[in-house]
Amino acid sequence: MYALVVVEGPDSGARHPLPDREPQLIGRSTEAIPLRDDSVSRRHAELTPDEGRWWLRDLDSTNGTFINDIPTLDRTALDPGDRIRCGDTVLVFAHLDEADIHGRLRAPDPATHSVRLLNLDSQPATTGMEVLSGKDFPSLSLMATVLSQGLRADAVAILPIDGRGGLRGLAEIRNEAGEPPNGSFNLPRELISATVSMAEGRPQIAILDEIEAVAAISVGVDRHRYLIAAVRPHQRPWTSDDLLQLTHAARLVGLRLMLKDGVSDAARLERLAAMGEATAALSHSIKNILQGMRGGADAIELALARDRADLARKGWSILARNLDRILALSLNMLAYSKDRSLDPMPTVLGSLATEAIEAIQPAAERRNVEVEYRDSGTEPPVPIDPDAIHQVILNLLGNAVEAVETGGRVQVRTRYQPEKDEIVLEVADDGPGVPIDRQERIFEPFYSTKGQRGTGLGLAVAKKLVLQHGGSLELLKDDGLGGAMFRVVLPTSWDGDSDASDTRGPNPIQDGELGIRFET
Repeated sequence: MYALVVVEGPDSGARHPLPDREPQLIGRSTEAIPLRDDSVSRRHAELTPDEGRWWLRDLDSTNGTFINDIPTLDRTALDPGDRIRCGDTVLVFAHLDEADIHGRLRAPDPATHSVRLLNLDSQPATTGMEVLSGKDFPSLSLMATVLSQGLRADAVAILPIDGRGGLRGLAEIRNEAGEPPNGSFNLPRELISATVSMAEGRPQIAILDEIEAVAAISVGVDRHRYLIAAVRPHQRPWTSDDLLQLTHAARLVGLRLMLKDGVSDAARLERLAAMGEATAALSHSIKNILQGMRGGADAIELALARDRADLARKGWSILARNLDRILALSLNMLAYSKDRSLDPMPTVLGSLATEAIEAIQPAAERRNVEVEYRDSGTEPPVPIDPDAIHQVILNLLGNAVEAVETGGRVQVRTRYQPEKDEIVLEVADDGPGVPIDRQERIFEPFYSTKGQRGTGLGLAVAKKLVLQHGGSLELLKDDGLGGAMFRVVLPTSWDGDSDASDTRGPNPIQDGELGIRFET
């Protein structure tokens, strides 16, 4: 279960558990997640659960909704640790157990609590024993635990902060036993401000109500800054040796955290680069398709103005082909971007092959390409997802039809191999084949050998769907026709689990004038 924790704003410290399967509204006039921030709209944003994840959507708010300082323009999936900014309020999306830990961090009100900052006349030296040197810290919780033990503190908190001392994520709080403290971890805002304003590596101490002594130090720079705070009873004050130990430990932890953040940033940049590549490839393909549709529509409009039925048929043919292309592109984009649970049922693979050939026939006839089906005898029904495998066959057939010359041949072959507990489908053609230097990349997303005519999704989607079935897809040279051959091998027994609550995709087109052409 997840929760939203308010880390900045009038409602700072508030926790809002997110019930499973119940959409939640964020705003000033909502009951689910009400915020008193007047820069937040009455109905600011909406959280909806879908397939085990939470998604955030801005509701045309006045000041917008931001995830990790990036404006959300569409429905966006959330990951634990994401920072959501609505107006001047910042919320952190986290697992409920993490939210409980974060909820123990409290900023005492100066109006009701006494906060006294100590003036440290001398700063600890930078030499001495390397505390925690050589330790491997796989998580923030372990770091906080080891620090608490080494410093003999009641508890240690590690907080990701920005340059102004504002929280930019969840705080990790642990005592010497490695558990969250029973009470709140009091961290005065005056101490945070003093620590952040000081040079890096200079600890500060605050005495709260003459009861608690809180030592804090800031490490890191810019977006990789952290505050490390440790609390003790005032009767056990922090000594120079303690501060020296805190300084060395904080620097070591800071270096490790900066390294971790650097790896995360590199992964994020890689994802953004992949998104940019995908957007560029898809935008180019969609533009070409729309231009074709525009040309067909113009031809039909001209034919109607001149009362020319023959010209209208030509225009409709152009429009129909591009409708096929946009439909195929949409199906491939959905299959590639979304992991849908399979819906296996006993299906004869040869029947799916026949249906796919019928669907591709109009496109083959336009290029005068012969598509034939050959089976090796009786095939038993095998547990496969008919929609997914139908799309696989269509993608392979579409590639083959476009790969051959006018008047070429394409063969679809299926055979049952009971001794291996598998069934095989092969799509072969008499085209030139795939060049050796391109064969290694042929299944990569958005890599196409067709130039401007391809999207590079057809084979990537086909392989993804085959792998989901526990099968394999490989490129070979066909000895009979002499061109390329794609071989699909599927197991005849099903080990996967299907979710009955998942929505199945639409049934494949069975009849009609439109042939579906899948591009690579």
